[in-house]
Amino acid sequence: MTEPTAPPQTVAVIEKTGDRLHPLTPFVKGWGYFVVAAVAMANNESLRSNLKIAGLGLLAVLIGGILLGALSWWFTKWQLTGDAIRVDSGFLFRRTRIIRFDRIQTIDVAQPFVARLFGMAELRMDVAGGGKSDGKLSYFTEAEASKLRGTLLLRAKGEQAVEHEQLAHEVEAPPLLVVPTGRLLGATLLSSTVLASAAALIWLIVTTMVFEFHVGLFAGLPLLLGVVQPIWKQVVGNHGFTLSETQDGLRTKRGLFDVQRQTVPPGRVQGLLITEPLIWRLIGWSRVDLDIAGVAGSKSDGEDEHEGAQLLPVGERNEVAAVLARVLPGTDLAAIRMHRAPERAKWLRPIGWRYLTYGVDGQVMVTTRGWVSRRTSIVLHHKTQSVRLQQGPIQRRLGLANVHVDTPQGPTDAVALHRDLAEAAQLVEGQADRAREARRTTESPVPVHTQPNPPSPEGSSSSAASPADDSSVR
Repeated sequence: MTEPTAPPQTVAVIEKTGDRLHPLTPFVKGWGYFVVAAVAMANNESLRSNLKIAGLGLLAVLIGGILLGALSWWFTKWQLTGDAIRVDSGFLFRRTRIIRFDRIQTIDVAQPFVARLFGMAELRMDVAGGGKSDGKLSYFTEAEASKLRGTLLLRAKGEQAVEHEQLAHEVEAPPLLVVPTGRLLGATLLSSTVLASAAALIWLIVTTMVFEFHVGLFAGLPLLLGVVQPIWKQVVGNHGFTLSETQDGLRTKRGLFDVQRQTVPPGRVQGLLITEPLIWRLIGWSRVDLDIAGVAGSKSDGEDEHEGAQLLPVGERNEVAAVLARVLPGTDLAAIRMHRAPERAKWLRPIGWRYLTYGVDGQVMVTTRGWVSRRTSIVLHHKTQSVRLQQGPIQRRLGLANVHVDTPQGPTDAVALHRDLAEAAQLVEGQADRAREARRTTESPVPVHTQPNPPSPEGSSSSAASPADDSSVR
């Protein structure tokens, strides 16, 4: 007698819909809109005279903001899949972000001011080929953010990386340098923007009070903003700027209210920009910015159009040299022979032509320009994406041309301006050869897809620095 076979069991597959963020996330993100509405109503004379209507208006704004924020929070979910972190958001227009683990470069835990008051934090992931907003995930409790960061590091880099991270947190590396707040304030007050705005504001006050030339209050508001905004951005934003060296690379920490941390892993630096305004040069100060793959901001990200990573907001010459030695080991900028533009370039730059130089060594190409604000651009050969020659109508009559070395979007803008035409053509071919050779001999830990600065459509010719089918930076 045969035993009856049991019917096959059906296994129910339950799809995980994801977890929601912290319930206070809508308030932390939208409190500023309520403050703006309150200030706007306070400045309205008719509303000030009728407090009941003003109160009802503020209540309506508050309730509407809570409802919209609650809807946004309810429809925003995140989940970990086998090879990525997925974020679904939007209740009218759905948006899905899928961030693969192998594209995550670094992960930092940031705490804006309001989030710190509630013990909350956000994750900021530098994603290869993505903008700053693509890698943000906010908000969690501080403990949840740290735990999720460890999980993502484990998925992205392996168990060894997590152990290194835990060791780094237990034994914090001593800082390489700390920028004093007094130096930040002095450098900001001596910047050209603040000096020009302050001078114009003083002139406006004098003409109004002494000569009774009433320009109007609104004319002084932009000038006052030109003084206050740089001070707030530099002094408050870079307060306590600390640079330290970890196993993952250089790490910066800054901010009085919004504490921001950023890691600069080795192998991801695309270029550097050293800025020295005129008064800063007399004192011996300069600023160092970096182009980093996946960190270049854009206007949609709420940052400057070509903002990268700030390695040093203001530093003395010896500090700048020490920082450059860690970012570019083996490169001595002082030993690079710089070539000045020909004398006939004074027809285009009557004063600044003497400061138009370029130089090359085995690792980098360096260009300088500007006599009021000196800009020194440094591009690594193996990070060069293309080299192009550009010539305008007046340059053609003078036998001059510009050589652009294209890099991913960021503050670095390497241009050898107003070179002799034969020298420019030789520089284009030479830099393209150096870039190809450097790509063959230099290994980078992670290939990164980036978008180069767009070439000019007219009056330019280009020489590829890498094979046409190679769109990655190695």
